[in-house]
Amino acid sequence: MLGLLSRLISSPWAISMEHAQSFMPVLANLLTGNGPLVTGQSFAELRAEAAPKDLVATLAAGGIIAYGARQQAGNSGTGGANDGIIIRVMGVSGPLMKADQECGPRGLMSLAGDLQRASRDQEISAVLLRIDSPGGQVFGTQSVVDAVKECQAAGKPVVALCEDGLMCSAAYWIGSAANTIIATHETCTIGSIGVMASWMDAQPYFEKLGVKFHEVYAEQSTEKNADFAAAAKGDYQAVQASLTAIATGFLADVRANRGARLDAKLFEKSGAAAGKTFYASQAGEIGLIDAIGSFQDAIGECVRLVQEGQKRP
Repeated sequence: MLGLLSRLISSPWAISMEHAQSFMPVLANLLTGNGPLVTGQSFAELRAEAAPKDLVATLAAGGIIAYGARQQAGNSGTGGANDGIIIRVMGVSGPLMKADQECGPRGLMSLAGDLQRASRDQEISAVLLRIDSPGGQVFGTQSVVDAVKECQAAGKPVVALCEDGLMCSAAYWIGSAANTIIATHETCTIGSIGVMASWMDAQPYFEKLGVKFHEVYAEQSTEKNADFAAAAKGDYQAVQASLTAIATGFLADVRANRGARLDAKLFEKSGAAAGKTFYASQAGEIGLIDAIGSFQDAIGECVRLVQEGQKRP
């Protein structure tokens, strides 16, 4: 719990602001001990969504994609139970943290590990990411992006599906690396490409309780914590410069990942490059996503990419 509190307070975040602010009551409860950590969706549900699952997809008559759960060895009497393209399905749900949380969902590093294992599994042909997330912690996000690219380098295409929800900020950073991005509905919210930091100054609260704060630094450590000290006095320039550097890398990745599918002029003019969010059709016009479609359409796209050697549209 202390590790969670530290990450919530001190890390840079790639997350939509309305969801970032939803952490404030959580932080207040953790700091004062007045209540448990509560979210709208249970952590058990988030963990279950994120757990990797395998589907077997086949091209049926008339071009219809048929799919079902992968049979484990020894569970089926028929040798052809897994004939077809095996797709590893993974969930990217809720606020994203680098590490697994004792009281919450699996972390970004676990997701990266799942992707790396899929890249090495010779039976897996493609990966489908089911995404409904406002984003989250910057740390760990690029490891997931790298793991997506490991799958692609191993000849396994990756499809990102925004599933009736959000693909924002860090979640979009991850999704942008996929071969294809599909949103299930017009109301899917895409974008929030940017980086922010927010923290509470709890020192006055504890000082009222009689707590005294002391800081002593080594003679050599003249720059240690200087950015934080300046920010505590209202000078955010150094912190902003750090966030700007991260955002520059974020934007560069999105441009490189989406390539020619991204309308460069519209990306800037629309505000997408400045952190604005969009519903699916406008996101498609900008080039942030490729199509609006169903879960079955996403499965079909996995099959198409495998058959065509994972070419991008």
